[in-house]
Amino acid sequence: MPVAAARSVPTPFACSVEPLVRLAPLALAALLAACGPAPPIDRTGRDERVRAIADRYVFADIHAHPSRFHRADVDRIGSDEIERYRRGHMDLVVANVSSDAAYQGGYTRRDGTRVPRLDAPERHPLEPGEAFVFTLDRLERVLATISSGDAVLASAPEVALEARENGWLSILPALEGADGLEGSLDNLRELHRRGVRLVQLVHFLDNDIGHNQTPPYTDGGLSAFGREVVREANRLGIVVDLAHANTRTILDAIEVSEHPILFSHTGAKARHDADRYLTDEEILAIGNDGGVIGIWPTAAMGTIEEMVRHIDHVRRLVGADHIGIGSDLRGMSYIDAFGEEADFRAIIDGLLDAGYTDDEIGKIMGGNFFRVWEVVSGGP
Repeated sequence: MPVAAARSVPTPFACSVEPLVRLAPLALAALLAACGPAPPIDRTGRDERVRAIADRYVFADIHAHPSRFHRADVDRIGSDEIERYRRGHMDLVVANVSSDAAYQGGYTRRDGTRVPRLDAPERHPLEPGEAFVFTLDRLERVLATISSGDAVLASAPEVALEARENGWLSILPALEGADGLEGSLDNLRELHRRGVRLVQLVHFLDNDIGHNQTPPYTDGGLSAFGREVVREANRLGIVVDLAHANTRTILDAIEVSEHPILFSHTGAKARHDADRYLTDEEILAIGNDGGVIGIWPTAAMGTIEEMVRHIDHVRRLVGADHIGIGSDLRGMSYIDAFGEEADFRAIIDGLLDAGYTDDEIGKIMGGNFFRVWEVVSGGP
């Protein structure tokens, strides 16, 4: 299908400013006056269009920590967070336990005491089994949300579809950083038994699986155990997420995995040269393997328009079939338009304003992730 041209400069005029910017100021002013102001947006018509897209596609936040359950002293994800997702037309949220926090700190225990956060590569000393116990405790907060009746456990794609049809949000438990496995595939199997369906291999610490993309840099790739984790994840139907991984770990995981992989929350380094962003070569490797790259509404991008430009960049490289949205909710600061209220509609409006088609928007807002999940889980 033809790809609609993305607008790179927001304008209140009915014709694009970008082709005219090389004109002399007086000529430019005359042409803009002739164009006239753009017609006002038909809000009712747009709302109907968004609902129609949402009816055809599963909308998913492919990386989040709602209510900061991963670090805060909470018993469950709050009902207010569930409602924010529902208001934003979202059907599915990937809720991540940051299991490396057991080593790095930066969390509050159930007794209210705070474990200080250390700078990488420093680690709190732990006894064997402590990191896995920490992981299970944080996972329990997700499961408590589900047992409360506020959400459905996304144990399989068909379960998430049924929940969506009945108007429920489904939650897919996940790990951000598989440090909590403590080198044991049996621990991975136990987490799968409890509902974990996505594993991000590394977070802020290099671990016994692979290496991360933030300083202090190392050039290591996927370890022998890491290769076993990827293969076992494939067998169990667990999505592999490479967010935070360095280039060698990314390429090694793509080579080992039988299924497409995810990079859940990032941006294009070509537009913002920072540690947590992907190079064009990494985007091509993930997209050409059938994977999905999640773009995040981080405050560092400034505006929704700039976030859409990151999406534009990925689309030009690998197409709209390989883009998702990972908010990293309660894990960072956000673009004002998205904000603490997690306004996913602002992202949808940004895509509409940029000329994305309904199918492209549906895929980016979750359809692409859902497709990969179906493939990994052995579905159609």
